[in-house]
Amino acid sequence: MHPTLRHPFRAAARLFGRRTAAILATAVGLVACSSHNYNSGYGVVWVTVTAEPGAFASYLVKLDSVVLKDKNGNSYTALATVEPVDFARLGKVAELWGSGTVPIDTYVSATITLDYTNAQVSVVQNGAPQAATVVGSNGSAVTTVSVTVKFDPNNPLVLTSSYATSNAERLALNFDLPASNQVDTTTSPPKVTVAPFLTAAIAPADTKLIRVRGPLINSSVGLGTYTVYERPFYDEASNIGSLTIFNGPNTVYTINGTNYVGAPGIDALSQTSAGTTMTTAYTTFQPSTTPTGTAGLFNSVYVLAGTSVETFYTQNLVGTVIARTGNTLTVRGGLVWGSTLSFPTGYVKYETADSTVLVGPNTLVTADDDPSATGLSDQSISVGQRIDAIGTYSATSAGVVTLDASAANTGVVRLLSTQAYGPLVTGAAGSATIGLQSLGGWPASAFSFAGTGTSSAQDASAASYQVSTGATDLSGTAAGTPLWFDGLVNAYGSAPPDFAASTVNTETQVPASLQVSWGTAGTTTPFVGLSSGGFAIDLTNAALASATLQIDGESIDLHALATSPQVVPTTTAASNTFAPLFALGNVSGGISGFNSFASFVTALGSGVTATTPAIALQARGVYDRSTNTFTADTVDLVL
Repeated sequence: MHPTLRHPFRAAARLFGRRTAAILATAVGLVACSSHNYNSGYGVVWVTVTAEPGAFASYLVKLDSVVLKDKNGNSYTALATVEPVDFARLGKVAELWGSGTVPIDTYVSATITLDYTNAQVSVVQNGAPQAATVVGSNGSAVTTVSVTVKFDPNNPLVLTSSYATSNAERLALNFDLPASNQVDTTTSPPKVTVAPFLTAAIAPADTKLIRVRGPLINSSVGLGTYTVYERPFYDEASNIGSLTIFNGPNTVYTINGTNYVGAPGIDALSQTSAGTTMTTAYTTFQPSTTPTGTAGLFNSVYVLAGTSVETFYTQNLVGTVIARTGNTLTVRGGLVWGSTLSFPTGYVKYETADSTVLVGPNTLVTADDDPSATGLSDQSISVGQRIDAIGTYSATSAGVVTLDASAANTGVVRLLSTQAYGPLVTGAAGSATIGLQSLGGWPASAFSFAGTGTSSAQDASAASYQVSTGATDLSGTAAGTPLWFDGLVNAYGSAPPDFAASTVNTETQVPASLQVSWGTAGTTTPFVGLSSGGFAIDLTNAALASATLQIDGESIDLHALATSPQVVPTTTAASNTFAPLFALGNVSGGISGFNSFASFVTALGSGVTATTPAIALQARGVYDRSTNTFTADTVDLVL
């Protein structure tokens, strides 16, 4: 894998040149199109969903509905297609849930309903997932919970008049799991007390790629577009509107196991069968620049289609390989789904026990978003690699899952972008040795590296994990510097090196979260030095239960620092594709969001009181150790 591939932590933004008027015109009526030449009175809301996952291994609940309230108090259901969602897997991507057609109006709030019946929530303990008991604040089992989130008064959701129902706006939902849950690991099993904290905005406070999934309707080679029935998450049946995807000269395609770039990819896609060919596109969103008549564009960065993704007749298992013996992979954190499966949550299930994936010479192996990855085989799958396996599901009476991906025509394994983290031991031009602390989302202690090397003496070792860094020269980097690598684990039996990095990231390049708890009693004085320029956590507050900086696999207790970090709002300018969001509230009283940090500070004055003290805080941004500054794109304060 070449080290100049896209950055894993900042969403890939391959911006395409502005389309001609003819192409823009095709965006009109992408969803629920009307050909009448008068005002339909309706617009479209594209609802995307992402999450801040925290330390959860799984957070599988059902997303029930979104109801919008306008400025006059009228309510309209935008979406009501129930979907099981594992929010723990939405940390680095957003998902297009669907499109809702609602009257043109100004909307001031959204009410999101979640269903925790048969929820599968797991936390990480001793390097492995552990299923948790889920309860509400009263200690009882949780069923449905509705959360009302208010838009920034200066940035409401506005749908204006158009000549079709294609005047679309994006509604970006974010489920903050650390702010929504209190985890008690002193009990067996662990107990998770839930009080969902979500935010909603017309522009996201991140730059994550948007996953758009669904069966192919048609394609246009000349325009460089294809259209799908939108089918989100793990759904194998619903069609939640239709949507046209715009493709560019740098779009990477993997279709039936073959890689293409640009026009040859859309040409190959046009030769597949409409109606039965499944597609998954990872896209950026380009809002309309005209006041009416167009709906914005979903521009693809990379596309998977055909046998490279799941079908109605196969099952999927996504997880991380923690060991391999011959053609048998041991996979941790497996999420299994398929239309023919039946679980309490429907057709998707999280496996807290390790699963087995069988591979062989007939397994079709590809690497997502990497046209340079050719000649892959079942031997390309090694320990530490994140995979999406497609095959045939079975389970023993004890519940141990096996997915057979070894059969010709149906057995597929996709190599997914994998992260490795650890402090530098030694660096050189093109290579590095690190003290591996986490790999593929799991601590280094979870892995058995037997068989990864050209001989047993060359097997990977966490103490001296060897990384190929391509053009990146780390010879001048100090030992002990924490580093994050994105790429693929090298083929089984071929180490060293153990890992091929596409990007190398230092601490200031990696999204961090600040997680603070003041216990169940809370506090009315959570901060010191609060102003429109920022704040710091008061580490002397007697109510403070915990305060941690989490930077991917790195965890820093704020008490271990010389002083409490200064939290400052981002200076990145708000745009129609990014807007910082600062929110406060709770599930019972509602949650208010502000794109201006100054407005958020003003709201704190009346929001944090003796009856509504600060309970928890979750901020998202980047941390600079040299200045002890945390620059926040989001701040969520639970009252």
